[in-house]
Amino acid sequence: MKAISLILLGLLCNTYVQANSLDSLDLNKARAYQAYVMTFVWPENMTSEDIEYQDIFSHEGIQPLADWSGENDGAAMPASSPFEAFTKTLSARTEVLSNKTWTLIFPDTGSSISESFHSAQAEHGYPVMTANVTFTLGRYLESNLHYKHYQFGQPVATVEHQTQDGVMSPIDATTTNNASVYSSNSQVTGLNTAAYSSTDYNVWNGPTQVLPLHFVNKTASKKLNYIDHPVIGTLIYFEPLDLEEAIDMVTHASVAQ
Repeated sequence: MKAISLILLGLLCNTYVQANSLDSLDLNKARAYQAYVMTFVWPENMTSEDIEYQDIFSHEGIQPLADWSGENDGAAMPASSPFEAFTKTLSARTEVLSNKTWTLIFPDTGSSISESFHSAQAEHGYPVMTANVTFTLGRYLESNLHYKHYQFGQPVATVEHQTQDGVMSPIDATTTNNASVYSSNSQVTGLNTAAYSSTDYNVWNGPTQVLPLHFVNKTASKKLNYIDHPVIGTLIYFEPLDLEEAIDMVTHASVAQ
């Protein structure tokens, strides 16, 4: 009962803060848009370019899908959207990773709004793509996109050791001379187990390689934009909104959460 009360209190606080923020808007300066972002991956046989993924040396910041459940990663694309005509064509030729929309309210020119999202697809409980985008209102609408597209290899073991203060910390098997990655039918080599009072092995089944991508796109509203890349393709569209309508949409969405 106490936990439910705390959750309700948190929701009420968030709604109150957002309501105050919306009430303080200068209606002469504020602008509102509905942003649409579709991300898809091209099949390997559709590109002749050699794209190299980077080995992942640290697992820090790589979240399983369960940890994204509380993130505000946008609403699913409605049935009627600017991409409706492209959806069937793209779905037949590519794999759509995400199809998101956000209601954006910019208090003034130069304001920015950041959002995070991820692919619907996952392997071993980890999304195959994570992304964040920062929308900025200037002379044009700017989208600053950062993608991480992952590849998954065989699960490998990581080593944890107990430090002098008793805290368990991971040894990155790919960056230390004292350990090496091993599979179930191989032996750990070069591990100085005498250096640690306690040693444990954990299996890592998350992504093993990553392709980081960064795109910046500037456009006017009501213009369909395509960002091309041999691996990841992106469609972006902004629909102008009446400010009062946008405020109502954001307020209702906040209460619904």
